[in-house]
Amino acid sequence: MDKKVVLITGSNGGLGEAIAMAYRKNHFEVIATDIKIEESPDISKKEGFTIMKLDVTSEIDVANCASYVQKHYGQLDVLISNAGVFDFYAVSEAGADKLKSIMDVNFLGLANLTKYFLPLLHESMGRLIVISSESYKVPAPFQPYAVSKQALESLYDAIKIELSLKGIKSILIRPGAIQTKILEDTLKFQPSEQETLLKKEFNKFINKIPNYINRIIPPQKVAQLVFKVGTIKNPGSIYSINYNPLVAVFSSLPERLKNYFIRKELN
Repeated sequence: MDKKVVLITGSNGGLGEAIAMAYRKNHFEVIATDIKIEESPDISKKEGFTIMKLDVTSEIDVANCASYVQKHYGQLDVLISNAGVFDFYAVSEAGADKLKSIMDVNFLGLANLTKYFLPLLHESMGRLIVISSESYKVPAPFQPYAVSKQALESLYDAIKIELSLKGIKSILIRPGAIQTKILEDTLKFQPSEQETLLKKEFNKFINKIPNYINRIIPPQKVAQLVFKVGTIKNPGSIYSINYNPLVAVFSSLPERLKNYFIRKELN
């Protein structure tokens, strides 16, 4: 093919849709995937877009998707791991099954993608772009999303080095607050009515969430960066965009001070 090909996960609105539009605007063939394609914007009829249902937690789904890309495109130049889910609850009271539902998407989804798309990326000497979050930097009581991003960053470190041995560049992006449905749902999150040992502290945390969010930007601005690192000659391995000054300052504190301030806020 003359045109380059990009595949994006989690493209049903928000950042994923903005990324898809940014790449198509610059003449890429775009494969936009999501687990809820029936709710996706109607871009499937536009030239240059292919809409596919993809559950990144399913090895069968990801394997079939990779086979489709190989058969119909014969190449993949950029793979963007963007799919993610969020929730708030007491991590210590969750148990493995509940944590697994968020870890499978936000953490292990990347492992499935690299396993099945690695041959295509190798053939094209392509790029892997992983969307993380600035929240990975801080202790994460009541935030399984941040826990999953911390795990994702460790997985990325291993994958990045392994892929580099085969000439594949990997880039991780840590956005701050983006104006997406996830942010809207975060701000509307309701305190729990369930009686648990940590109910008082959890509800106090939920009520303080709006105080922690700073500098909200549109997804298109992040998408511009995602396109840039997917196409420039020598991208770095990690980029931050729209960082929250509070997070930056807090993450630089000694562990003892971090824990002290968190306990003071929630007690």
